[in-house]
Amino acid sequence: MNLEERQKILANYKHIFDNEKKYYGKNITGSSGDHDLERESFFRKANLNFKKILGDIKNKKILDVGCGIGSLSLYLAKRGANVIGIDLSKNLIEFCREEAKKKEISIEFKEMNAQIPDFEDESFDIITGSRVIHHLPNIELFFKECRRLLKQKGYIVFIEPLKKNIIVELNRKFFAPQRRTRHEHPLFISNVLLAKSVFGNIEHREYFLLSPLAIFFRDFVKNATLFKALYKVLNIIEAPLTRIKILKQYCWQTVFKSIKS
Repeated sequence: MNLEERQKILANYKHIFDNEKKYYGKNITGSSGDHDLERESFFRKANLNFKKILGDIKNKKILDVGCGIGSLSLYLAKRGANVIGIDLSKNLIEFCREEAKKKEISIEFKEMNAQIPDFEDESFDIITGSRVIHHLPNIELFFKECRRLLKQKGYIVFIEPLKKNIIVELNRKFFAPQRRTRHEHPLFISNVLLAKSVFGNIEHREYFLLSPLAIFFRDFVKNATLFKALYKVLNIIEAPLTRIKILKQYCWQTVFKSIKS
């Protein structure tokens, strides 16, 4: 795809990208923190699987799309990967560069549109991201671009929110609509499976079917003890349910991997 073709496609979605840039172009304070996929948190189960299917990343060239405040990029670089992080927001990229400098970690950060990343063919061993694809207007095109950018046997690994969890959708609609951009669209399983149509293979697993209910108590009832107890019970109940094919689409998060063969 030449520059003219790229610009023409991106122009079709300009209103979306402008809205995203405005939302994420706000001043950033604080720190990216010490990103730890094994840390005890609500998302730990999904994070551990994300780490597992990333595999050995030492000396691998990795593209972190929609890098945000740089947490995942820093995590990958600290474990020996050669990382390039891209994001639509100039403010976020400048923040990431300062964070990497303070932590004395070598990472290249670029202000770039993740819909069609501007790199040469077969540039990367791995392309990854954390909860970013659901911000892109054309997911199939993105997967095709990932295939172009990957070396042979290279792969994508993503963790993304899904659309059909009723508990989370009620929270999105009624309690926290301001926390999300207007064009954000959590994925359907069919969106995830577009990766299979592009790569010919996919490995995916879904998480958090009932346990999001515990977040309601954490955020609104403000009872940490009740949150932990309820979360533990809901995890026990949902564990076998998340493996039932028809129920997977109602989970909150998915972790998936596709390999370029």
